[in-house]
Amino acid sequence: MLEQAVIAATLLRGPDHLPAGVFDGSDVAVLRGLRVHANTISHARLVALEDSFPRTRSFLGEDEFNRLSRAFVEAGGARRRALADIGTDFPSWLVDPLAADLARAEWAWLESYHAAEAPALRLVDLAGLGEADLLGLAVRRHPAARIVSLMSDAAPLVDPSLAPGASALLITRPDAEIRLLGAGAADVAVIAIAQEICPIGNLISHLAEHHDDGGAAITALIGAGVFEKV
Repeated sequence: MLEQAVIAATLLRGPDHLPAGVFDGSDVAVLRGLRVHANTISHARLVALEDSFPRTRSFLGEDEFNRLSRAFVEAGGARRRALADIGTDFPSWLVDPLAADLARAEWAWLESYHAAEAPALRLVDLAGLGEADLLGLAVRRHPAARIVSLMSDAAPLVDPSLAPGASALLITRPDAEIRLLGAGAADVAVIAIAQEICPIGNLISHLAEHHDDGGAAITALIGAGVFEKV
């Protein structure tokens, strides 16, 4: 671990930071080895970005995606990131709003896929509850639920079945199946409220005020696996 830390510090701050005696051989040989190590790391990062954003790569074209991903890595965008987290900041690096939204959606899909396991609240769980028990039922956002706010009309690029003009995407993973849906402003607000544990009655009240059919909206969100019963 100490050797890895020294290598990382030297790569980040330059050869003068390399303590004497850490590696065998002349300074030239050591620096040559460090360059090989740096190239290996850089290549692994570029491959990880390709694997994380296949649709964005297809949209931009291979040459443009490779140019942008290399610039991102060389500018330090992936610094101190594990390969599994390499693409966290990549979408914000993209200037094209369609490409940036597409990349955000792909990254959120990966986050949802790898999120912690938890049973989603199901409509059948509400069967037989009285009104008071239903409204007081404590829920929170499911660990795999993600909202992607769109800055462009990227929804059909993410999934051709999505209607143009969607302002946000909802990604869920009930029963280990990733689902992708369009989301409105009221849906986004309710999911934000459910970031903390709250009675489901609070969510129903909010939807009743901001949605044309609050009952149908909460039913759709539960059916999509947005909430976790706690």
